[in-house]
Amino acid sequence: MSRKYSTLGLILVLVLALAVSACSSGSKDTLAPGDYDQENEAPSSGDFTSGDQIAERKVIYAATLSVTVPNVDKAVRDLNGKAANLGGYISDSSRDNHPDLPTARITYRIPQARYTDFMAYARELGEPGSEWIDSTDVTEEFVDLEARLANRLVHEERLLVMLGKTESVEELLSVERELARVREDIEVIEGRLRYLGEKVDMATVTISLSQQPGATEVPGMKPVGIRETLRRALKAIVTSSTLFLDVLSYFVIAIAALLPFAIPVLAILWLIFWLRRKKKKQAQA
Repeated sequence: MSRKYSTLGLILVLVLALAVSACSSGSKDTLAPGDYDQENEAPSSGDFTSGDQIAERKVIYAATLSVTVPNVDKAVRDLNGKAANLGGYISDSSRDNHPDLPTARITYRIPQARYTDFMAYARELGEPGSEWIDSTDVTEEFVDLEARLANRLVHEERLLVMLGKTESVEELLSVERELARVREDIEVIEGRLRYLGEKVDMATVTISLSQQPGATEVPGMKPVGIRETLRRALKAIVTSSTLFLDVLSYFVIAIAALLPFAIPVLAILWLIFWLRRKKKKQAQA
């Protein structure tokens, strides 16, 4: 009896061994060589995508620079010309034309690849002061907006297909409302992408200019020699004499103009004085 059970046990062990062997063989067959290679290549594909994203990063640059220059007007002209040559333009400007210390503040939009050249040129115009550079990475927002835009475009296309298949008025109105909402989202996303793209492509550079104290040339205040000083003094004397003679001539002309009125007045005054004097003598007698 025990021998019979031992024989059955041996048969069961052999069956289990064959089953395990078959499963192991089947599992190896399910993984084809091509699949294995594909699994091994997957990480490299992911790394490649990451490299592309890093190479296409979207960064917004903004910079400010203050410079003290010998002449603000000339510096502004030079900066405007340089910005135009680099493909940039003026987005905002303000001036304070103080006679002694004029200042200017101008904001330029310069192509991102050239804005450092523009700032280097601005530093050479005079004595640079404070400087500030800020960078904002908008890559994540840019990628998110592009993904959202792609989804909205697919949704729009599906709604257009549904719009052509609707039969009831209620369904038609519902699809049109959804289509209008999706198109509004598309316009908002496209507007934001354009804004970010323009900010990324063109850096914002603000230059503050102030003129060096004493650099302003005042007419008539240049250093002169002794000969020039004597000439100017003589000219001043002649001018003063001419002015005095002019005033004297106006005075004489005024007296001559008043004589016809002055003679009768003087005669009346003399008569009054003579009568009073005569009465005084009579009273004393």
